[in-house]
Amino acid sequence: MKETQSTSNEVTYTVSVDTETEPETEDIDWTPSINRLSPSKINTFLHCPRQFYYKYIEKLPDQLTLHLFRGSIVHEILEELFEKEFKYPSRWRNAEPQEWAILEFRKKWTERKKKMPWLWKNPDIDGDRMEGETIDLLVNFCHRVEKKLHELMDWGVARSKDMAFKQLKPTFSEMRVHNKEYKIMGIIDVIQKDFEGNISIVDYKTSKRYGNWLPESYYRQLIIYALLYQEETGIRPKFAGIDWLRYDDCYFVAINDGVIEEARDLIKGIHDELKKRGDDIEQYELVPQILCKWCAFYKKPCEPKGIYSKKKK
Repeated sequence: MKETQSTSNEVTYTVSVDTETEPETEDIDWTPSINRLSPSKINTFLHCPRQFYYKYIEKLPDQLTLHLFRGSIVHEILEELFEKEFKYPSRWRNAEPQEWAILEFRKKWTERKKKMPWLWKNPDIDGDRMEGETIDLLVNFCHRVEKKLHELMDWGVARSKDMAFKQLKPTFSEMRVHNKEYKIMGIIDVIQKDFEGNISIVDYKTSKRYGNWLPESYYRQLIIYALLYQEETGIRPKFAGIDWLRYDDCYFVAINDGVIEEARDLIKGIHDELKKRGDDIEQYELVPQILCKWCAFYKKPCEPKGIYSKKKK
């Protein structure tokens, strides 16, 4: 059973109260390998084994999509925003933070659009509309932070906005975690600590949410991150959750013994399955589905039969 905590149109506070040292990772080889798993590799395998084969065994070139491109820029801006405002906390007045975020986004978006214009040529994606949606997303995030700052002061947790901001600042951002025993690694977007010392893992999502439920792929990602963080630091997170940046909505999974054991079993099961299948393409079945046409290997070399095999009259 999955024990969860969901917040909608409410403020969930995770407050950083001290500084820790990030675990040493300089000696770790972060190069992708068939023998080294990650949450995304596990989800790819469970989504479509044939896609996994092309991407991680045959190592065919993957393609950058506009959605991934947008996500990387947003993550950069949110990380820079907290660092910038930590140095200049008095700027959290009026609309200054959101103005900075918008200007920074447009700068990065324009610069990379010039370098990778082909990303905007996909007829199924409206790049201008995505740009506008992303600006709205960043403005919404800034509004949420401003609201949290005021409520922390109203609650008496912080005596000033500057102090409140320091408490809201994540303990770590983009934390790399790795475990040699389980042969798995990942990058956690945000680690936060509340005023009671409880740790929460947060993963930012720029995509649309799925109603009031958490997709299995996101759930697997969260419990693996929780396991990796526990193994890396010796501290069990209390929660691991998704922050839907488009909305005032977070979805948290409570981390307990059962969840940690579930993550261990999942990782072991995938390792065993990959070892059994080896590198024979016939052992990696194709799973035709509605998302096939967005796959990097759609039609070349993969030609899914069924839902896309019928020719239009």
